[in-house]
Amino acid sequence: MPLWDRRRNILLLAGLVLFHVVLISIQVPRGQGRKSLFEKSVFFVFSPIQRAAVGTVRGVRSFWLNYFDLRGVRQENRELKDSLFFLRQESRFLQDRLELYRAESQIRESLERFREELIPARVIGIDSANPFRSLVLDKGSLDGVKRNMAVCDKFGNLVGRTIDPVSLREAMVQLITDQESRVNVISVTDRLVGSVTGRSSPVCDLRYVLASTTGGTVGEALETTGHDRIYPAGLPVGRIAAIQKDPSLPLFRKILVQPYFQFNTLDAVAVLPQVQGADK
Repeated sequence: MPLWDRRRNILLLAGLVLFHVVLISIQVPRGQGRKSLFEKSVFFVFSPIQRAAVGTVRGVRSFWLNYFDLRGVRQENRELKDSLFFLRQESRFLQDRLELYRAESQIRESLERFREELIPARVIGIDSANPFRSLVLDKGSLDGVKRNMAVCDKFGNLVGRTIDPVSLREAMVQLITDQESRVNVISVTDRLVGSVTGRSSPVCDLRYVLASTTGGTVGEALETTGHDRIYPAGLPVGRIAAIQKDPSLPLFRKILVQPYFQFNTLDAVAVLPQVQGADK
């Protein structure tokens, strides 16, 4: 065997022996509670790997949990939005019913003498061409509404009368501000008698008051006489707004009337019992 081969084998053997000696030495315990050099080396080498692996597992787990939590939050958010929508609708419905109940109670108090016979109704439409002419109620013949029944607002002030058509669930009302409307009235102080006629505007005329008639002042209240057999006697109609001279009608006084009912608050009304003979 050549000299170099023998030396190489000897060197290899010596290296293996030295490696085993070193390996054994680093595994020898160094006292209670102290780590061997080998354990320290293994910890130094593998601890970053373990740390990275644990961090990755925790990150994936956190992402997964957050993903499902986010989906749950979104679903809960949609459910809360739906619940909020329905709660708002229910609240509006209850508020509407409460307002209607209050209006009906106020109507019955204002029209105490018709308390058991009046028909509470709501305004559901107006004449788009002329809002001072007519409106539509949500009550009809099935509710007891007929033609020529007086209609008052929730304060008991005269609004108008029911006219054709009257359907099963709806009825049309001619307002006292319509130019074809006529209401027999009397002033509560000076007892002036005349007829309130509409002008298709917020103001009406008090007609057929002779120029020779005395009395009548601005602000004086007018109420129905009941002589027309449509409107019961004693319903508040309006007040005298102005007294003027009209050269074209020298025999009569020109008197303007401001109705009591207000268009902007006309929501709940009362249909009064029909006066005998009013349907003719």
